[in-house]
Amino acid sequence: MIVEKGVVRIEQVPRPAVGPGELLVKMKTCGVCGTDLEKMHGDHITPPVLGHEVAGVIEEVGKGLQDFTVGERVAVHHHISCGRCFYCKNGLETLCADYPKSNLHPCGFAEYFRVPSTLVEGGTVYKLPDSVSFDEGSLIEPTACCVRALRKANVRPGCSAVVFGVGPVGLLHIQLLKAYGLAPVYAVDVIKSRRDTAMKLGAESAFDPATDDIPTMIAQQTSQRGVDYAIVATANLKALEQATRTVRKGGTILLFGAPARGASVSLDMSYMFLHEVNFQSSYSTSETEMRIAMNLIAGKRTNPSLLISHRFPLHQTVEALNLADKAVDAVKVVVNG
Repeated sequence: MIVEKGVVRIEQVPRPAVGPGELLVKMKTCGVCGTDLEKMHGDHITPPVLGHEVAGVIEEVGKGLQDFTVGERVAVHHHISCGRCFYCKNGLETLCADYPKSNLHPCGFAEYFRVPSTLVEGGTVYKLPDSVSFDEGSLIEPTACCVRALRKANVRPGCSAVVFGVGPVGLLHIQLLKAYGLAPVYAVDVIKSRRDTAMKLGAESAFDPATDDIPTMIAQQTSQRGVDYAIVATANLKALEQATRTVRKGGTILLFGAPARGASVSLDMSYMFLHEVNFQSSYSTSETEMRIAMNLIAGKRTNPSLLISHRFPLHQTVEALNLADKAVDAVKVVVNG
């Protein structure tokens, strides 16, 4: 639990009681997400519940549920929209007022967590095929977030792209872009190990924004045109500024990394206007993309478990969060129950 800003500790709490229509899941893998780190530092837009990239085994089935049995392997999405409001009816489920209100109890970084009936009824519990490991199951949710973003940006095979920030989600974007048939795909990050990983996953080139002139170098590799898509998978707004000079005329900038509250950036709007640059942001994911992501992983079209660099036992969750927060020695950090 979060004790105070920047301070997290493990506490013993009672095993959650399961009511009608609810599930109790024994956690097997829970990934550390960037939003966990934001919550740890006091920056969050949803309740400060740590851990939501979860996969595990059903331990107990609440009264009235017929479709689940004890022992089934599952992945769980922690938010659900109402399905009835203007936003839900128009494919904008993550903007639904109800969406951020739901969550797991007490959290994903727990030996056991309860899945409330609203989540179960909303279809957020996914039975894992035998071909999908618990580690892979925990990565369905972040993969789904990337799937939703790329769908909103309307990426197309044969187009070019650059990903600014190739941490865990940036690398997921690279895997998906390659699976979707985009080429060439470029990577930008200040950390060499992440650039190296991006190259192993199929990036054409990887650049260091601290030393490389990104717009110039991308232009040189794209006949001076620029890329079709510039994906900003970092909260560093300097990357957003560079993206505007890297994308081609009529291209699309996709803002995926969550900026800090109140963050602002100065953009040359005349340049954006005259070059007809499209701008699209994307927050979180819905059940549609969760199903797409699970099928991609089950079909081996993408392999997010390749990104896992560090595994910690549950009693070392604080150490896992701290390592991920340093963002130097680690790529994807997961906690195993």
